[in-house]
Amino acid sequence: MTTPGTAMPRARGIAPVRRPPGTTAAESRWLLWPPLVFFALALGFPLVTLVIQSLEGGGSAYIDALDVPAFAGSLMRTVVMAVVVMVLTMVLGTAYGLAVVASPAWLRFALLAALILSLWTSIMVRSFGWMLLELPRGAIYWFLGLFGLADEPIELYQTTLGMYPAMVAVMLPFAVLPVMSALQSLDREQLNAATIFGAGPLLTFRAVTWPQILPSVLSGGVLVFVMSLGFYVTPLLLGGPGNMTVSGVINAQMNQANRPDIGAAMSILLVGGTMIVYLIADRLFRVSEKWG
Repeated sequence: MTTPGTAMPRARGIAPVRRPPGTTAAESRWLLWPPLVFFALALGFPLVTLVIQSLEGGGSAYIDALDVPAFAGSLMRTVVMAVVVMVLTMVLGTAYGLAVVASPAWLRFALLAALILSLWTSIMVRSFGWMLLELPRGAIYWFLGLFGLADEPIELYQTTLGMYPAMVAVMLPFAVLPVMSALQSLDREQLNAATIFGAGPLLTFRAVTWPQILPSVLSGGVLVFVMSLGFYVTPLLLGGPGNMTVSGVINAQMNQANRPDIGAAMSILLVGGTMIVYLIADRLFRVSEKWG
């Protein structure tokens, strides 16, 4: 005889379905409805609207989107930017995570405070801050002038190179958090054993620490790459109209060219490509397991 909240015995070899302790199967199914309704309204409804809008001309908007010269150029520019930002954030995120774990208490607090403050600050505010830094006579020009290194205004604002520092700064927390989680769950006995057997810091990191945090480094990099593909504000402000990414071209089709059907088709193509990239990365690196 079973009591409420307990599961019936299952056939051998079939794993039981996990559910919150003290709940029945019917109650667990009801708990799924709120998140499903939320995602249906927040994600499903906009996607369906975009699909309907892109098919208004009988589906020709997808062919027209591929024929837009700016779309092909922005697509290549977006992928290159996402790859560069991903690599830089993986390197800097790993170093930042190691610094947080290995630092004394006061420095760890300062590093964590800076990371949390970055997450709490609006992306628009941070992008405007980088814009003030990169202006021809902005803060970077002023700082270099203190050492006599800048005689003329610097040409960094609204260039391809000007996008990367701001994008890395915006995306860095998403690469640091999984690395920190992996470092905090390291088996300390393995580290102690490596030290006892005479391994130095570099050998210990390469043989013990790195293999255990590599999946988290990859998951953070994949998340940064996927998010960078659809970023709009930072590339537009720092890169300028001559270095538009895909999101900038979509906005131009919507608001300037008065072709919302082409803009919607470009949006669907971008979402579809992003989903394919994520599914392949999740299959190879199990990204979803690192982000819950």
